[in-house]
Amino acid sequence: MKGFGTDEKALSGVIAPLDAFQVDTLRRTFEATTGKGLVKAIEKETSSWYEHCLRAKVLGPVLYDCWLIHRACSGAGTHEDILIEILLDRTNCEMQILKSAYHATYGRDLSTVTRSDLSGKTERLFNMALVGNRNEGEYVDPAQLQSDVHGLYKAGQGRMGTDEITICAILVSRSPAQLRALAHAYPQAHKRKLSKAIDSEFSGHMDMALQFVARGVEGDGYGVHRDVKMIEDSMKGIGTKDERLIYRVIRAHWNRPRFEGIKQAYHQKYGKSLLARVRGETSGNYRDFMSAIIGH
Repeated sequence: MKGFGTDEKALSGVIAPLDAFQVDTLRRTFEATTGKGLVKAIEKETSSWYEHCLRAKVLGPVLYDCWLIHRACSGAGTHEDILIEILLDRTNCEMQILKSAYHATYGRDLSTVTRSDLSGKTERLFNMALVGNRNEGEYVDPAQLQSDVHGLYKAGQGRMGTDEITICAILVSRSPAQLRALAHAYPQAHKRKLSKAIDSEFSGHMDMALQFVARGVEGDGYGVHRDVKMIEDSMKGIGTKDERLIYRVIRAHWNRPRFEGIKQAYHQKYGKSLLARVRGETSGNYRDFMSAIIGH
């Protein structure tokens, strides 16, 4: 970046292969050595979606999530789709780390920020998630499972109207193992997939949020199939939803073993490699950086 012009190939070559710990060290060492923030330097030297890619990578998994939340809650309107993907699929430890990092970066309490931008049942759903007290044990409680299958039915299909809070409480507070068992047991009892049952009872952002949780525990049970479809959704149709493509791919790639599973599942589902698909939807330095992320 020094002097006239920017060597984008060299810049990408240094940054793209780094893992989360390495990129954190790079960001801190760059500032200690040069007296300049690396993100600010990148913003000055690059532009457009290439700049966005570099920012996402250099901030690392936690600070980039903080940046996305800040962006989602700034200005007119709220980007609930971003909040859904960041806040509804975290472990308790990850949630506490995120809240601490957000407060340290922006000087505001994350729960307060989301409350000021949301309302009604959607606000209550996110408040439940932000508490970060989900049961995380691997044991599946059979009595709890049967109670939840019955409770979800009575709160949705089995009544006039919908008891939204009961459904939200079950989906947000149960352990991943319990939710996987629930996704398997519910259609056996009521002849309808959990995600389909939710879709028939909700609409708008509530439907989007609860579908995200339900589809994460259906299929493979670990959200890989859900994430494959969401990555494809960011590219299909007329025009590429570039911001969604960037944050879905870069957020996924930090967990490299899981990302390999996403790439394999993508190829199996769509008959084409994720790398080839993304290269066909992007161009220039943006394409080269995304290719390096996916192919590394």
